[in-house]
Amino acid sequence: MSTINGTINGIALVYGNWEGVGSRKGYLLSCSFPAYTGSSDTATITGVGAAIATTTKNGKTNTLRGGICVGAGADTNGQAVYATGAAVQAMTVSTDDLTGNLSVAAGTEITATTASTGVLMLVVVDES
Repeated sequence: MSTINGTINGIALVYGNWEGVGSRKGYLLSCSFPAYTGSSDTATITGVGAAIATTTKNGKTNTLRGGICVGAGADTNGQAVYATGAAVQAMTVSTDDLTGNLSVAAGTEITATTASTGVLMLVVVDES
């Protein structure tokens, strides 16, 4: 069993309360993963809130509340790659990390793949 650590390649704010009420924000993350070999592997994206804080440079702390795959990436063979199934399912939050599986378009877990890029995640944080 291996933990396959994803890399956050891009972060973009997609929602923030512009009226100043509340502290919840949504960000779109583009992630890449090294080769993932199947049911014994777990996909992880670590330090999500910290990565957002580094990008925004506003001195705020981000508490990770959830993450969901909203767009497929692709492996080097052109196969679509999703995080935690093609049926929209949230990844599991563990402190500042997201964990789950990588899957094909049909929703079944990938059994063998090359490295993948462009997996799009929508994450929600509370900023303080």
